[in-house]
Amino acid sequence: MNNRIFISNLVVPIIIGVPEWERAIPQNLYLDLSIDLKKSDPFTKDDLSETIDYAAVTSGIKEIANQNKQILLESFGENIINHIFKNFPAQRIELKIAKKKILPETDFVGIILTRSI
Repeated sequence: MNNRIFISNLVVPIIIGVPEWERAIPQNLYLDLSIDLKKSDPFTKDDLSETIDYAAVTSGIKEIANQNKQILLESFGENIINHIFKNFPAQRIELKIAKKKILPETDFVGIILTRSI
């Protein structure tokens, strides 16, 4: 048995990128997040403490983006994953981060990180 929450298409403004022109102004990143909970048995109570608060996760991600000094999506993603493992009862995280229209022949480019504890 597995319990999972997800956040889909979270739009996060950030200054990030390798070339200077990309870091000249904030751009939007698009995040998809899937978090397997440590709790694997059925939910018998209507109690937020048995799960993960979506609003708290998204708030943390936005704060990390606001304070970002990284140039790579990979290191930014690792910061998000480390924050979630530190602050929430997660056992596995899959994080997808996409940039829009960075390469002329693509709609999106990005990364997918999967981590477990």
